[in-house]
Amino acid sequence: MATTEIINGTSLILYIGNVAIGSATGHTLSVQMATRDATTKSSAGWAAKLSGLRSWTAGGNGFVCFADTYGYEELQAAVIARTAVTVKLSTETSGDTYYSGSGYLTGIDLDAPVEESSTYTFTIEGTGALTPYVGT
Repeated sequence: MATTEIINGTSLILYIGNVAIGSATGHTLSVQMATRDATTKSSAGWAAKLSGLRSWTAGGNGFVCFADTYGYEELQAAVIARTAVTVKLSTETSGDTYYSGSGYLTGIDLDAPVEESSTYTFTIEGTGALTPYVGT
């Protein structure tokens, strides 16, 4: 049964393939649509726009733990290998909508401050459609 209340952010997990990203503390998903200029002399000095290309990005952050099944090291390897990955953002609750698409890891940053937990932040740039599905 689909979630009926506001979804707790902890419940939304980002997966690469079917493996949850390890030691994650947050995820983002952004969908954009660019516009294209359609301004003419009859636009009375106002810019006119038409719809353009759509795109999406996903990202996240977490703690660095070398024992993770799919964590910092695997994310970094995907950047270096220039490998496309399948991304899924889901609660894994039957009836909830989840989002899936293919993308490239375009960056990963490691932060290692003095006497603090080491963290990472990564970005995935989608290639093609981001598709919503209803979980079963």
